[in-house]
Amino acid sequence: MSETTSSTVDCTSTDQSAVETAAASAVTEQTAANENAFQAQENQTEKPKKAAKEVLKSYFTATRIAYMAIFTALSYVLGLFDFSLLPGTPVDFLKLDFSNIFVLIGGFSLGPVAGSIIAVLKELLHAITVGHTAFVGELANIIMVLPYMLIPSIIYKKHKGIKTVIWTVAVGCLAQCALSMPVNYFLTFPAFSVAFKGTWEAGQQLFIKLWYWALLFNFIKSVIISAVVFIIYKPLSKLIKLTSEKFASRKK
Repeated sequence: MSETTSSTVDCTSTDQSAVETAAASAVTEQTAANENAFQAQENQTEKPKKAAKEVLKSYFTATRIAYMAIFTALSYVLGLFDFSLLPGTPVDFLKLDFSNIFVLIGGFSLGPVAGSIIAVLKELLHAITVGHTAFVGELANIIMVLPYMLIPSIIYKKHKGIKTVIWTVAVGCLAQCALSMPVNYFLTFPAFSVAFKGTWEAGQQLFIKLWYWALLFNFIKSVIISAVVFIIYKPLSKLIKLTSEKFASRKK
């Protein structure tokens, strides 16, 4: 009788041990599976990050950054020399400067992203150093210059040629003029009115009276800027290309 009981206890102990071993093995396998899944998820997360870093590294090369800095500095300096485009008219307070020349050239030669950065940086520098409009004028300039630069530079990336440059810049000019209307009505004229101790509504009423003069100013300004860009872009683009190739060959 005692032998039978002992045998039964041994069998039960053996079965329990096997169950515990199997359970431990299952837990280990599950843990390993969870770790593998977590690692796979981490790898999937890291891949886009690495890809983004590679894209940024390939785009923001030393040469491109150098030209962006040069074009920003030139744009800033040119922005210091402004003058009345329509003297003797009710909008003689609207000033023309040539700072957007290098914004457009930067967009064509370095790409639309670089052109956008140049446009924003030169307005930030102007606002910090000589701005007297609490960044209102600079913000308006950024809003209006971006479509003027982005439309031709984006299309030019895929379709090179002088014909593409001409019609895309023309479309950019029209876009800038069209956008200047709401920007002047809702932002520029009211803000300047408040700055000179007027009211927001008085500034909007002034724009309603002078909108055709303001539109004419923006049209003439964009045409002049475009004409200068056409004149100087070709030699500048050759210089940029030669510099980039020389830098790339030295790097190799």
